Amino acid sequence: MLRSIHFIVLSAAAASVTTSIASAQAPPMGGPMQMYMVSVDTDMQTLMAMPMSPDFTTVELQNYGESYSGDAAILDGTWFNRQWGWNSGGFVDLGDNRVWIELLSATPGLSVYSGGAFGNPGTFDPIFGTDGSSSRIAWNGAMLHNWYAGTTPGFYAHTYRLYVGDADGNDLGWTSAQVEWTFNIVPAPTAMAAFAIGGLFAGGRRRRR
Repeated sequence: MLRSIHFIVLSAAAASVTTSIASAQAPPMGGPMQMYMVSVDTDMQTLMAMPMSPDFTTVELQNYGESYSGDAAILDGTWFNRQWGWNSGGFVDLGDNRVWIELLSATPGLSVYSGGAFGNPGTFDPIFGTDGSSSRIAWNGAMLHNWYAGTTPGFYAHTYRLYVGDADGNDLGWTSAQVEWTFNIVPAPTAMAAFAIGGLFAGGRRRRR
């Protein structure tokens, strides 16, 4: 029986950059949700992860020129996105065991922070190796969209393995699932100008010391 858990005029440019910075309460997701449905067959001891849509694509991290309050301030000055996520269509009682999500490989340069779903932005705690955190998390089956943030333009890929393990994360040997998520940071010209201006100002300050 299958059951489911499932980112020249210097004075004028600087003024433009300054006036574009606004304060906001909640960071935006960045686009439509791209979720994988996770299912567990307890009889066959198999875990599967299937894309909810065949049209999934590389997501674009954006910088909105905003500053955020509270824990979300970790995203200030970055390009970020949380479209990628996990979802479940039901509940499976695994007893003391868990579904674990483990980062297998990642293009260097992106930080990952704990998210949530809908109106819950999450805790913004570092996860998946960010700031020395563990490469894996235990997932409770609720919809989950974590935050991905970076500052360097480019293409990024993260590969994850989902498996059934005990409470300490030890693999129980069930068939696992593996997925790859891809990301782009392509700053707009105005954003690149902001970084250039910031670098010039910082360089000027350093030279005066």
